[in-house]
Amino acid sequence: MRTTEVNDATTNPQKTRGIGRLLPRLMLFFFLSDLVMRFFSLAPLTFRAWEAMLRHYPNAVGPFIPDKHYHRENSYGGVAGIGNLPAFRHYHSVDFTTDIYGFHNPPVLAEANPIGVVIGDSFAVGSELPEDQSLSAQLTQRFGGYFYDAGGPQPLHLGSLEAVTTRIGLHHGLVIFEFLESRALQDPPAATRDGGHGTAQAFLFRALGQEWIDRLGTPLNQLHSSPLEALSAKLEKKIQNDTLLPNSFAAFVIEERLRNGEPIVFLPAEFKSPSDPQKVANRWAAYFAWYAAELHKDGLDLVVLLVPNRTTIYAPLLAEPRDVSAFRRTLEAFRNALRNVDVYTVPLEPRYTQEASKLLDEKKYLYFLDDTHWNGVGTSIAAGEIFNLRK
Repeated sequence: MRTTEVNDATTNPQKTRGIGRLLPRLMLFFFLSDLVMRFFSLAPLTFRAWEAMLRHYPNAVGPFIPDKHYHRENSYGGVAGIGNLPAFRHYHSVDFTTDIYGFHNPPVLAEANPIGVVIGDSFAVGSELPEDQSLSAQLTQRFGGYFYDAGGPQPLHLGSLEAVTTRIGLHHGLVIFEFLESRALQDPPAATRDGGHGTAQAFLFRALGQEWIDRLGTPLNQLHSSPLEALSAKLEKKIQNDTLLPNSFAAFVIEERLRNGEPIVFLPAEFKSPSDPQKVANRWAAYFAWYAAELHKDGLDLVVLLVPNRTTIYAPLLAEPRDVSAFRRTLEAFRNALRNVDVYTVPLEPRYTQEASKLLDEKKYLYFLDDTHWNGVGTSIAAGEIFNLRK
């Protein structure tokens, strides 16, 4: 057999050379195709606004493509998407409108002379919510004054926030910092205006200026998004439908059922908590104390909104309940640490726990069952709790 193979290769040198030329060319073709496609929108391949609207060019301070509107009738939750579980999807229409700075602010809600700004991650953005149910929209309705939505993939560093408040003309008012429980697993940014770690990085940030840091950071953060990769994953999920092939994506999520019979799906990361919550809470409290003091110089008051993970609220309400005492200890440690340094704090866990249990039999929820994010009921309660703090 081995002699035959050698003889075939020897007697067919043209065939060998042909394959040797074809494979490198194919590799180069796919490499160049992938590189070029990274500069095009992912929107045709997405089912959620978040992936479609994240910007890919350094043309705005905000994290999203500026001055654009996205609409989709059949959007659904990211967790169901990750697990490739059509039966767990809850379809809904979604609209996502950005302003000229690249933040999620629909013109119909925008007003002059804002009284506050909301910063934080995707919870603050409200990407899966009707635009009149986002946290900033709910705060605007309750306070009777406009709250600007400056949410993004990460909460704004102080330097970026100051650039935003200058642009929108906010000189006195509230800064609502949405802080999700899972962020307790991360270290706080360095206490510099731009979050620079160490003297050299902080110097670089100061030398370039905030706008250029934001501009240069965009392609570095977003160029990894590949339409070719997204298309490949989409095709793979179509094939792995438990009919043609087993669904290997289901291993990335946790399928559960609430005690009212409703199915719910989680990410494993939603069940993680820090090993030493008090230590982490104290570090974040020191950061927030500095952040609040810097904002106070500009006439702005910081309010930290402690948002529990979905598991902290709904794991005890499963058909087979899970222990969440560690999660609650983490949130309590943060609440106490922040209050000890005189930072305004709004903890949502007690109210959410109470409301979730009451609404369960009505099949009403504070979070999406197929996604990690809160829904309009959750943001409404959060806005009410913030409003009550400021009475």
